[in-house]
Amino acid sequence: MRLSSRLSDKNKNTGEIESFIDLERYTVSPEEETEDVQLISAGDFIEIQIGTIMQPFYSTVCRDSVSFVSPLKLHCLIINKSMISIDCELQCMDYVEGNPSCKNCNHSVQAWFLVGADDIFAPFPNVYVIKQNFKLPENIKLPVETEDKFTEWLAKAEIAHKERLGAGAIIYLRSILERITIEVGDSAGVEIRKRSGSMKPFDQVIAAVDKECSIVPVIYSDNGYELFRRLSNIAHGNSDEETALREYEPLRRLVVGIMDNVKKKEEEIKNNAELKKALETIGFSNGGEQNEQTE
Repeated sequence: MRLSSRLSDKNKNTGEIESFIDLERYTVSPEEETEDVQLISAGDFIEIQIGTIMQPFYSTVCRDSVSFVSPLKLHCLIINKSMISIDCELQCMDYVEGNPSCKNCNHSVQAWFLVGADDIFAPFPNVYVIKQNFKLPENIKLPVETEDKFTEWLAKAEIAHKERLGAGAIIYLRSILERITIEVGDSAGVEIRKRSGSMKPFDQVIAAVDKECSIVPVIYSDNGYELFRRLSNIAHGNSDEETALREYEPLRRLVVGIMDNVKKKEEEIKNNAELKKALETIGFSNGGEQNEQTE
């Protein structure tokens, strides 16, 4: 696998790759430096051979997902023997000069990757993507930004966490947990508000909604509410950044578990409604059976 594949797929951004430094052009040993072989060290900017980076984005002009690719020739900044920085411009694969839609859209995205490795000069280095960032122009969005708001907030939580903004990441998680619980409660007719119309304390809200709708994963059934308190404490600044970063993963699993449960229940309701409609269409429903009996 080449480094471009690691940078293109977030699910495969860690592991062994082929060497991406041309050792016939570059060396780290002063003894091997010649007119044709350049000595490189920290701070040098060199050409690398990593293949083509490909990233999906969403164009609001085309109203579709499109692939953006890097040029074949790329360069990187050598930070040290275990880290490099790559800046490049990704171009839309569907861009056609003269096309009216393309004229109204932005066809390039600035991308930056910070890559760590056990040894960037090794024949088959093990690498991992430390950070990546995209400067999105107007009309271009991340694919996740076109989904429901909870998925978008979760993506923003991930971005904040990768930027080591622990409290910011936790605030997004807490927002998801609060809004999805309230929406489910309202849809199910759970009493989550006081007589005045204001919301009850959230620990009471989530307890009532979970009792009625079972949204908290079973694994968290004993401490789901305690986890929310931890979310709240961190979100309100009652914790340092290191604690927030350390607590992020277990809190994220809780929130994702609740999102998954809610989606499953929505799918069950949809399937039940479709089944009921199908049965009514063929006359095979309670009403149909009663009609047959009366006949």
